[in-house]
Amino acid sequence: MPKVEELTVAGFQPFGTFLNPNNCGDPAGSKDDPVLFFPDRVLMQFSASNYIAMNPLVIKPRPFVITHAEIHERTEEVFGGFTKDVVFHVGESGSKTPPDDYKVFCLPAGWWVRIKRGVWHHGPYVLGEEPTTGMVVLPPHTYTNDCYVVVLEKPISIQL
Repeated sequence: MPKVEELTVAGFQPFGTFLNPNNCGDPAGSKDDPVLFFPDRVLMQFSASNYIAMNPLVIKPRPFVITHAEIHERTEEVFGGFTKDVVFHVGESGSKTPPDDYKVFCLPAGWWVRIKRGVWHHGPYVLGEEPTTGMVVLPPHTYTNDCYVVVLEKPISIQL
């Protein structure tokens, strides 16, 4: 049973990168400006398109049990900006067969995460009793041409 881990650079490195929008380093321009702009903090690689699609995602409360996993073989995925904290699972890349073990990380509200291509994952789980809204960034139509979803034979409980 995987236990939720804190999202750290070292712990998440095999799976991708993440962004805390409140800790982005120095902005472009002056720190005294009323609008602070932090360019190019999360980069994605696309092999099939030079377009990105911003896809709203609403996560309703549900049991903390991993029942599905998916991979994108040619595409990275970025998600985040949620209004509440969420937890999400990732599994080792390198196979069209989902792994038996997953790591689970807590993504604080407002943060963003980049999932490398080939890393097993699926939709996050909201913490608390209220739905949350965020975004998924992918090339258009990834869900139809580069998304391999598997229902796990044995559900895996998440330990909070």
